[in-house]
Amino acid sequence: MAFLIYDYSNTHIFHRKALLNAIEKVNSKARSPRKLTVIVSTRNMVKALPAVMLGRIKPVLNIVGFGRLYSDYGAVGRAIFNIIIRLYAWRSCAGFIVEHDVDKDCLERLGVGPVFTTHGSGLDVDGFTRRRPERGDRLKVGYLSRFDDSKGSHQVLKAARNWPRDRQLIVAGWDIKGDRYSRAFSRLADDGGITFLGKLSSRQEVSAFFNSIDVFLSPSAREGGNISLQEAIWHGVPFITTDAPGCQVLAERFNCPAVTMDDFANAILADDLGALTPDTSSWPELLNPFMTTSVEDELTEILTEIDRQNTP
Repeated sequence: MAFLIYDYSNTHIFHRKALLNAIEKVNSKARSPRKLTVIVSTRNMVKALPAVMLGRIKPVLNIVGFGRLYSDYGAVGRAIFNIIIRLYAWRSCAGFIVEHDVDKDCLERLGVGPVFTTHGSGLDVDGFTRRRPERGDRLKVGYLSRFDDSKGSHQVLKAARNWPRDRQLIVAGWDIKGDRYSRAFSRLADDGGITFLGKLSSRQEVSAFFNSIDVFLSPSAREGGNISLQEAIWHGVPFITTDAPGCQVLAERFNCPAVTMDDFANAILADDLGALTPDTSSWPELLNPFMTTSVEDELTEILTEIDRQNTP
């Protein structure tokens, strides 16, 4: 067997079906006698580093959006991230897999390789249904996220504190750490124009959320494939996002606005938000490359090439 998966407790298995299926396919006909360990997420990249340095595992890095180490801790965090990447390259990492060309360029500037790209991690729509109601007189705006400054929660909260009476804001999610944002959104929900749902516990609830809103909010400092934004697109919901890697590429492809993080609260409150009605008829076809089956094909091709390069 050529490929193993490193600890999966630090990532969401549901959103890694494309990778798991690709590994199963490649392992059935792999030629390399040596086991290669696929490490998913920046957290696991840090966790696995001692074993990599000691030569206990030969890694393949699947880095999703570079993680909070890169986005939340300024120049120091980015410097540490870059050092770790170079250490992996020094220990003969068999390949780096990222989710868009911006991340690929970042790694290639560090002089590491080979670097491969996919269309995200693969959108799985199991449990989803499209039941889009007609837009009512009151615009319904939705925000679903893990709450954190890196996810733009401070900008959504800023807008929520000045929320106009002629709109409805529906917030769902939970804090990455602590409960500051959950408590703040919960308090504002008493006002009548804001609904706080908390953490959604099923795929059906997530689908119902998207089917209930007219516009989706997806600010972020950095993303890989941005699964929640892809879920909104699958449901045919127009969105506004930030001009961050992993977000802007989807905004351009699906003709929706991407603004700076600092301008996001003002953009939410703008009078023309209700006029955000792009033609969504072509969206299913445009989304196809991001679906699980398409990404599975990409990953199968990538892992096959890595296996070939590591076969004596």
